[in-house]
Amino acid sequence: YKMRLMTHVRVSSDGGFEVRIVVPAALRTTIGKTNLTRRLGRVSKSDANRLAAPVIQYFRDLIERAKAGRLDDPSPAPAINALPAKPTNAVRRQASSPNLMAIFEGYLRERQPSPATIKRWRPVIGHLVGHLGHDEPRRISADDIIGWKEALARQGVSGRTIREVYLASIKVVLAWGVENRKLDANPAAGVSVRVPKRHRPRGPSFTSAEARTILSASLCRDHGKISPEHALARRWIPWICAYTGARVGEIAQMRGCDIVEVEGFWVMRITPEAGSTKSGQARLVPLHPHLVEQGLPRIAQRAGEGPIFFDPARGRGGSAGNAHHRKVGERLAAWVRDLGVDDPHVQPNHGWRHLYKTLARRAGMEPEVRDAIQGHAPRSVGETYGEWPVDVLARAVSLLPKFSASEPLKRASPPAGTL
Repeated sequence: YKMRLMTHVRVSSDGGFEVRIVVPAALRTTIGKTNLTRRLGRVSKSDANRLAAPVIQYFRDLIERAKAGRLDDPSPAPAINALPAKPTNAVRRQASSPNLMAIFEGYLRERQPSPATIKRWRPVIGHLVGHLGHDEPRRISADDIIGWKEALARQGVSGRTIREVYLASIKVVLAWGVENRKLDANPAAGVSVRVPKRHRPRGPSFTSAEARTILSASLCRDHGKISPEHALARRWIPWICAYTGARVGEIAQMRGCDIVEVEGFWVMRITPEAGSTKSGQARLVPLHPHLVEQGLPRIAQRAGEGPIFFDPARGRGGSAGNAHHRKVGERLAAWVRDLGVDDPHVQPNHGWRHLYKTLARRAGMEPEVRDAIQGHAPRSVGETYGEWPVDVLARAVSLLPKFSASEPLKRASPPAGTL
């Protein structure tokens, strides 16, 4: 009689046995990993089956809790009572295991996230190490992660930031460590923060009056003592965002050579070659006829191969995670607030993306087309097939009505030196 291994039990890379259950695709973000894996050690098949039974049940319960949205207070993982056949090997593995920052660096080398993500996540790893008092990931337990979460809350960090920045980043990094055999388990999996739903007394789009205020102010000829490039940013970026729904950062980093004529249509190329894009993908966005009428192509031609809205020579040598175009967006946001568009429930730059979607719906633009123009992710595999012809996109853009704005009588900027 030949004993068979239970379902989900298999031979591990070290010659022992392990439990491995594939996480359903829809739950991988919630759980923080693609596979649930637990090593059982170098034991006999009968011992492997005995040790595996509670682990399999625990993993199945974890998946069911994830489906039900109840991962905040998971039951502890069952202990593996049997020791590996060669404890000295286990000691060597423990001694040679990488520290937390080394795992983070390995994640960066393989996944190559954006500079902004690296800048935001690196202090998170450092904060966790400082809280724990050590940087040995194999010593981190779920209770440690919960204690860290609670300490952050006591320090005044919002629940949403804890969930979407601190916990999200550490879950991803530790999950990478598990996937690459650096760790046996992800102690952050299943730890979350319950936050109240955001109270929204209004929608996230600019109102017609707010949009008109910004666009009218952009036409002002006297913006005070600011650089010529930032004057161009105030003049053009609001209009470009109004007619394209693009992210302000995508426009702020644009070069003159990114506005070109294709098949008889003026288009702008939003491309990672100019700087980071959220999706990492390039896209062509036709210019609305009103932008062409106002002379945007001529402004772009003057900039040539260089950026339109900032001068790299004035930079201070900042890192990629603190790129010059990000400062352009921050200054524009401050300017918009100074104009009186200061409702905290609408973002001073991102409000254009929401307004564009609203106006595109009203104009009857097809959902698939408006998503392609704004760079939103396709909603199905089918939508990723093929290309978007420029004439199709241009026809959709022309459905949008022309914005009306007039130059204000007084200067539309705060006093010199405040930006």
